[in-house]
Amino acid sequence: MAKAKTFRLTENRRTSRPRNDRSPRVPVIEDADEQGPFFIRGQKAESKDEYWVSLALEKIEEATGWGWEYQVPVYGGRMRGGNVIDFLVYTPGRWTMLEPMGRYWHTGANEDRSQMEKVARRKKWILIAWFTDETPTRDSVLTMLRREMNVV
Repeated sequence: MAKAKTFRLTENRRTSRPRNDRSPRVPVIEDADEQGPFFIRGQKAESKDEYWVSLALEKIEEATGWGWEYQVPVYGGRMRGGNVIDFLVYTPGRWTMLEPMGRYWHTGANEDRSQMEKVARRKKWILIAWFTDETPTRDSVLTMLRREMNVV
């Protein structure tokens, strides 16, 4: 029977990274207004991007009078077979679903866009879905929503 080898860390693994040295993949948020936790109408926001959408919708509501809701359950909500719509805007004629999507949860194996399209068809609602990396700032979210919802 072979003798078991002792595990040893290599020289470069023995020194740890300084605490203030973050991974290059994680951007450091400098602005205090951009640090969470964020709340939307009393509920904790799922992401910073959803918070930005809520700020844009508040401005659109002031201009148009269209109401909106956050985290609206349909067909059972979080139960099997159900869905939760991030934002539902009460636009005249047909209501509008807004789905800001992060690439991790909404591409590849985690794709759920087809479920939201099915909900929109069954309910006869308008669906506006976009990847959040396409709107990197608060102002770009407001501009995009105004354009897509035909708000002047």
